[in-house]
Amino acid sequence: MSIATPAKTLIPTTTPRSGKSAGVLGKFRLLALCAQESRYAVQVIFLLRFLVAGTAGTASYVSHLTIRPSLVLGAAVWFCSVAFTYLYNGVTDIHEDRANGSVRPIARGALPVRFARTTARVLAALALTGGAVLGPLMFLVTAGMLLLGYAYSAPGLALKSRTPGTIAVVVASGALAYTAGALSGAAPLSPALLAFSAAMCLWMGMVGAVAKDFSDAEGDAKHGRRNWTVVWGRAVTALIVSLSAVGIGAALLVCAVATAAYGLLAPAGVVLCGALALSAAALTARRDDSRARRRLPYRIFMVTQYAAHLVTFAQPIA
Repeated sequence: MSIATPAKTLIPTTTPRSGKSAGVLGKFRLLALCAQESRYAVQVIFLLRFLVAGTAGTASYVSHLTIRPSLVLGAAVWFCSVAFTYLYNGVTDIHEDRANGSVRPIARGALPVRFARTTARVLAALALTGGAVLGPLMFLVTAGMLLLGYAYSAPGLALKSRTPGTIAVVVASGALAYTAGALSGAAPLSPALLAFSAAMCLWMGMVGAVAKDFSDAEGDAKHGRRNWTVVWGRAVTALIVSLSAVGIGAALLVCAVATAAYGLLAPAGVVLCGALALSAAALTARRDDSRARRRLPYRIFMVTQYAAHLVTFAQPIA
């Protein structure tokens, strides 16, 4: 009679060390999703606003550019502030985003809400700490940005629910970005820089903050938002956005010519051309257009402000 041999105990191939590595990689993957949720394009444009105010376009002349440590730290602080704002917005917008067919990480279920909320809190703490290191004024500006981000999205406040509240938050956040750059950099505050910053803040508020709703009106209405696209309809809102865009571009161009601020001519021309393209896209849109087509005016808005800021690095506007 054969005697059965005991079965060998299988040793798991995954060691505690490799399991720990997998956990670390998982955290990095979630952090990458947090970065995606906070919208790369938005992070970069806020950084450009910050740097334009901090250098006033003198980046084109290396001999005139002084990269102060405070400018680098200030940029990191501002990144944390903006990332908090948009990550927290993603946490609170989950139902609207899903109704509108968004594929952002939180909306599609790839990024847990709890992890995103915790990361947002850490970003806010880092921003405040860095702001305090840079001085009391920078701390106040940073705190102001964080408060705006919270008020925009927080249940009970939710300034995002109505267009006037959205415009106010967007314009103020733009103004704070330029202020933070000026505080952190070494560039002088010239009338030309102030005019450019004011025009771009209005561009953000009266154009981008309104045009972003063109593609999401159905989901916004379903969840109780009362923005202009929902209240007044697409056609009326498109006309308001178009007039605002062209008016801002024309006003900046007139300002450049009237004050002989020739450094403003190029960015003013970019804004006016972008405004005309945006108006054409907004005014020719139809109700049955795809979501991508309805989002075209916002994309033109974004490309225009990118181009306007990048142009300032080709020549000083101070």
